[in-house]
Amino acid sequence: MLRNYQNSPRSKRNFKSKRKARPWWTNTRTYSADADSQEQVKEPLPEQNSGRMDTVLIAITFCLIAIGILMVYSSSHLLSSRHYDGYSYRYLQIHIIACMIGLVGMFMIAYVPYRFYGKYANLLLVLSFVGLLLVFVPSLSVSVQGAEGGRFKRWINIGLPINFQPVEFAKIALVIHIANFISRNPERIRNFFNGVLPNILIVAAAFGLVVSQPDFGSAFLLVVAVGIVLFIGGMRIWHVLMLAGVGGGLLSLLVIRDPYRLKRIMDYFAMLRSPDAANYHLTRSLDALEGGGLLGMGIDSSLQKISRLPYPHTDFIFAVLGEEFGFVGATAVTLIFMLFVWRGLHIARYASNLFGSLLATGITTMIGLQAFINIGVVTGLLPTKGITLPFISYGGSSIVLSLVSVGILLNISRGSNRGTD
Repeated sequence: MLRNYQNSPRSKRNFKSKRKARPWWTNTRTYSADADSQEQVKEPLPEQNSGRMDTVLIAITFCLIAIGILMVYSSSHLLSSRHYDGYSYRYLQIHIIACMIGLVGMFMIAYVPYRFYGKYANLLLVLSFVGLLLVFVPSLSVSVQGAEGGRFKRWINIGLPINFQPVEFAKIALVIHIANFISRNPERIRNFFNGVLPNILIVAAAFGLVVSQPDFGSAFLLVVAVGIVLFIGGMRIWHVLMLAGVGGGLLSLLVIRDPYRLKRIMDYFAMLRSPDAANYHLTRSLDALEGGGLLGMGIDSSLQKISRLPYPHTDFIFAVLGEEFGFVGATAVTLIFMLFVWRGLHIARYASNLFGSLLATGITTMIGLQAFINIGVVTGLLPTKGITLPFISYGGSSIVLSLVSVGILLNISRGSNRGTD
């Protein structure tokens, strides 16, 4: 019946309008106008999720994980020795456990049809908000002191060596929700009140909860990544410009009202005028990168990590990497992340339906943006903000859920229109 309707002259105008809501870079010939049924229109597709995984993405991921394990060891063993009575491998041990759990989860998720997440998108969204709210429950939350004296609550104690960070789950849940919302009715996202506004309200609520932890970096990343998915999904350009203006104004207000955030922004602009005015974090980071030179000082030879560089195993691990492996090593890692983004968008490009395409775009954008923001902060291109480097920084739930996200990408690649070549 769908095919007969699409072939009738009466439907040509409506069917043409559907196409406008699809990503411009996708293989639109195979997308159905009725995303609920996801039936093909002109060409038979291969059986969903029956192909092989994207081996290039697997190789890139394993490469980043291996670099991460090496750098967590190098950047954390002195810190671990001070915090755990001379035991130098506590952080490395937790990181390896998280990597093992994440890799098992990645390959398990790679065999779960990604359409499953679309069916339960609303449930996943509700669970993500529950997690964000549990951070504010004193008996469950884990409070951590920042490098400059402030305290923040971003984790939940789940009774394991690895604490759970709800914002990491919220990132995936929001991308799934947005992708499912658009794919079920692509034309709806072009209507502001019926399509754009409901999603903006959901994202705004999540943003408010994350900022309240406080975690401004993750909140900003969340908004930008979801905004890109909405735009790629077909949101009108004037809606994008309007929301960008309103969002920019609100972000500016949040910065102005918070002396700590305002100081970081002012320090950044002062550094642009005079490099000598850089704040403590950035000064130590740039010293580490400068000390590495072209080829670096060698593994475990960083001087800045000993007592000067804050968060050497998390937010500023890229600075340690640059000091120990030099400009060549830092450039190589940056290129590997660029390859990851390329491969993720390749999977999105050839996904067999609109939901898979948008889901792959969202996941790739989230991980890629986080990596490049972290590198930008460490190198002084962006204001200082506490964001970790995916797959490489020490982490528990963050690395587990990042690998689970890769598993979703692998499952989408198994149903690709053109395979994984």
